[in-house]
Amino acid sequence: MRNSTIDLLKVLASQIIVIHHLLLYTPMSPVLQAEWPALLGLIADEGRYMVQIFLVIGGFLAAQSLLGLLGKARDVAVWPLFKKRYLRLAKPFWVAIAVAVLLGWLSSKIAMHSEISDLPTLAQLLAHVFLLHDIVGVEALSAGVWYVAIDLQLYAVLVLIAWASQKTGQLKFLEPAHALLLLASAMALASLWMWNRNAEHDEWAWYFFGAYGLGVVAHWAQRESKIVLSSLLIACVLGIAMWIEWRERLLLTGVTALLLMNSAQIERFVTLIVQGPVRWLGDISYSVFLIHYGVLVFASSVVIALGLTSVAEMLLAFVATWVVSVAAGWVLHRVVDR
Repeated sequence: MRNSTIDLLKVLASQIIVIHHLLLYTPMSPVLQAEWPALLGLIADEGRYMVQIFLVIGGFLAAQSLLGLLGKARDVAVWPLFKKRYLRLAKPFWVAIAVAVLLGWLSSKIAMHSEISDLPTLAQLLAHVFLLHDIVGVEALSAGVWYVAIDLQLYAVLVLIAWASQKTGQLKFLEPAHALLLLASAMALASLWMWNRNAEHDEWAWYFFGAYGLGVVAHWAQRESKIVLSSLLIACVLGIAMWIEWRERLLLTGVTALLLMNSAQIERFVTLIVQGPVRWLGDISYSVFLIHYGVLVFASSVVIALGLTSVAEMLLAFVATWVVSVAAGWVLHRVVDR
């Protein structure tokens, strides 16, 4: 059954991230931020936190799949599951990176600016093919691509947890689903209270597992009808985490987990919002996230070459770049992702 809350959250997160990057990396940004400093400044500064929504959703959906396998007593085949997830993430990612490189090269022929990079080396391309770009320390070929590698790592960790949980079922002292919940919760606590406080670890799954693990807890709570108790526990865990070290992003993480936990209860109300265009934007959100950076690099060169300066011209260019980014995401979704 389709979850309208997930659709709505994906639309909000993906579109705000696109606007966030437009405000960070394009020549339209200074002119427009001077005109609307409060709103656009907020998105430019805080828009990066929207990735927390994707992390929680990722944990929620992965738990839905893996708890389903454990509930049916089907083997958790680690390598086939990992390979399937890798190809699901990587195929549209490869195309988006190729488009970003091509548009970057074309942009350099129109007008140079700071977001245009040199053509990638073979080592740089191979690192991106295998989603190792952050681990091996090569320059990213697109904005936000760290998330794709982290999503794969997080899923791999949860699959290993599910595999280990299934083995506990053979010992007859703990049901596999409960073992998965305990192991994932313990790792989420360690992430929220320790690992997530050190940004030097942000190329590894354990830095982000707090948000992902809350998604796992949210699905389990919905599945087992333990919503009130789980809500209180999440509030306490996040309260302690922010007492240890204040991190604004954890507020959004908690709200997302609570919304997903209650998504079955609010489905009929959210469905009233998630119709037609909103559902369509939810479907293509991952593709838009992947491909928009190449579009904005090219659009920046066009704006510079045309010598646009006025607020009206910059606003038109900003909106046009946004629309083309969404259209390019739709094409990527149609051709590759779907």
